[in-house]
Amino acid sequence: MIKYNTGFKIVGSAYEDSIILLKALNKYQRWDIVKDIAYEENLLKKKSNKWIRKLLQYFQMRYIYDHKPLPSSKYLSRYICVDKSRSSSVQVLFQYVCETHPFVDRLMTGLIGENISKYGVFRLTKSVFMDFLENEAVTHPEIDSWSNGTVTRFREGFFAFLRSSGLMEKPPSVTVKKFVIRPEPFSFFLYGHLDRGFAPSEIFKSHLWERYFLSQLEIEQLLSQCQVRGWLQFRSFGDIYELIPKYDSLGGWIDALE
Repeated sequence: MIKYNTGFKIVGSAYEDSIILLKALNKYQRWDIVKDIAYEENLLKKKSNKWIRKLLQYFQMRYIYDHKPLPSSKYLSRYICVDKSRSSSVQVLFQYVCETHPFVDRLMTGLIGENISKYGVFRLTKSVFMDFLENEAVTHPEIDSWSNGTVTRFREGFFAFLRSSGLMEKPPSVTVKKFVIRPEPFSFFLYGHLDRGFAPSEIFKSHLWERYFLSQLEIEQLLSQCQVRGWLQFRSFGDIYELIPKYDSLGGWIDALE
């Protein structure tokens, strides 16, 4: 069983910094060059090299390393440059953050996903968060070793992550509501799955849609939106689904967005 940790609280989502680095990666095509520029030109406009080092460390873990079934940094950096919508970029990067932080992933699909499924909109109070943490500690005893200060900082960082991802309202509100997934991020991961050789039945069961809190009906609605845009053809025959992509690969789809 994977052990949970609270390392996420160090940099949080870092969406803005990640977008800057991904655009630089698309320009230079080499991670070592981007790292050098981040220090030499202070690409991220930070006050200390220590903080830059931390951001680069987490960026590399999230986006440079390969995390199947997520598309590689080559396609991610290209997509970030082509699709100018910030909300689309955030919805894509959101998946990489969850993928590389198992405890954050569990919070998203468990704490957030289950409450959204029940209530649609709900208030994520401190007590609701702590109750979930206590229940998780039954199967993850490492949680009991975390200090109160560590838990508090992680909770605050997690709430900030929800706000920056568009899931929680601005403070002091703690209201959480489902975000509306755009067809571009959905298609980005759909084509990524196709590139990996996933069958339509496997695509429909992808854990990525669970992170997006998508029902079966909503997945079909997004497929219909993609079809209207001419990105694919979609047919369903009861429990049998047929996907016919217009483009041969994720790269071909991204190029067509320009």
